[in-house]
Amino acid sequence: MLFDCGRSCEGGDCDNCEEGIEGTYDDEAIITMVDADSGEEYQFALVDDFEYKDESYCVLVTLDEEDPEMVITKVVKTDDGEECLMSLEEDEEDEIYDEYDRLCAEAELEDEEDFSDEEE
Repeated sequence: MLFDCGRSCEGGDCDNCEEGIEGTYDDEAIITMVDADSGEEYQFALVDDFEYKDESYCVLVTLDEEDPEMVITKVVKTDDGEECLMSLEEDEEDEIYDEYDRLCAEAELEDEEDFSDEEE
């Protein structure tokens, strides 16, 4: 899945979506996650967050790959009360990604309505 740059293009598939991803985000929005099994580190830009069914989710975009990908993670509390990000369970992935797509489409419609109102 490609990162959507937010510019108008067919299905998010344009040159803008892959341009300068690493330099687009400030340092506060860059996080490093460690694979619990391999110990390998991955860098992500935190680009969005949302609530769904009383749970919090973060939308991340990979920084260390040639083709950036969007990943949604769940915010969970550890036993010591700290918040951390956890991969989605396989059985919830489709539902969470569909909800985020719905939220993005809703926001896009609102933006179009606001733009229409400004033109009048």
